[in-house]
Amino acid sequence: MFYHNKYFKLTVWALLIALLLYLLSQLNFILKPIGTILRIVLLPILMASLFYYLLRPVVRYLVSKKVHKTVASLGVLLVLAGLIVVLVIYAGGTIQAEFSSFYETLLEYVEQAQEKANELMKQDELWIFSLEDIEERLTNSAEMVFGVLGENLFGWIGNITTFTTILILIPIVAFFLLKDEKLFYDKTIALISPQNKVRTTAVLKEMDNALSMYFVGQLIVAFFLGVLTYVGYLIIGLPNALFLATFTMITSIIPFLGPLLGILPAIFIGWTVDLFMVVKVILVLAVTQQLEGNVVRPQIMGNRLEIHPLAIIFLVIIAITLYGFIGAFFAIPFYAILRIIVRNILRSRKQKDSNSPEIS
Repeated sequence: MFYHNKYFKLTVWALLIALLLYLLSQLNFILKPIGTILRIVLLPILMASLFYYLLRPVVRYLVSKKVHKTVASLGVLLVLAGLIVVLVIYAGGTIQAEFSSFYETLLEYVEQAQEKANELMKQDELWIFSLEDIEERLTNSAEMVFGVLGENLFGWIGNITTFTTILILIPIVAFFLLKDEKLFYDKTIALISPQNKVRTTAVLKEMDNALSMYFVGQLIVAFFLGVLTYVGYLIIGLPNALFLATFTMITSIIPFLGPLLGILPAIFIGWTVDLFMVVKVILVLAVTQQLEGNVVRPQIMGNRLEIHPLAIIFLVIIAITLYGFIGAFFAIPFYAILRIIVRNILRSRKQKDSNSPEIS
């Protein structure tokens, strides 16, 4: 019968999932509080996991030297916090000064653009719109923007409160992940049936290696890319080199698209100098990307994730659209974990099928 056809079954499942998603979308009064709770719970866990994988080798080294794990975990977190404070005190002033210079340059460029726009608008006709029509549209847009700002003022206050709560939770969660990692692992393994423990342990180890390699490797690669970009900007004489290189380092945490986003302010600053400076900025990007892709990344990360670049691009675009910068950073490890799980499920089913007796 037609309902035994696999394509028919897939179609039915797809329709059922679509119907379920539609019904869930109509329950906004329930989903919104749930989303807030998940954001407060999941985001600290995700960010703490990043610090966990970054600091875990140091904690394990200290434990191997007979330092108590609680002391090692707390000490490493305090040292990291101290380094961040020192960095903010000594480098923050320079970066802030360069940011102010960048901001002033941006304002000057915007003022120039406004003057040119005013000169164009004085011609009374701009394409198919008259001057009065444009002024009316701008007034309506301004009223709409200020209305939205007023409506969302309390929402912003709530977001600031949520952000503060998440910021406090991150080091606390990271501390317990570092201190009680074996306890969490044992509790997870205890939930698995004895006949599946060997396979599950192997899958968890593979997932752990993938996450560790990605988080630590991506941060190290971003740091090296920031340093290389800074050196390149100094060589070509680009203004605000430190701020622009720092911005590139932060955005380069996002795979593939990050460096392209990070170079946009540098292109803008180069444009305010002259057109040849823009060319030199693009050359710096090309050289740093070649060094990062052919020297730095292979030495640090290799190709162990084995994810096609096209898949990474689509994953990052979708994650940015749905969850912003943080979603783009965590999209690749989530995909890697999902692929490991699916691959092992398919491998297990294949082994069962090969071991099952054939019916003659």
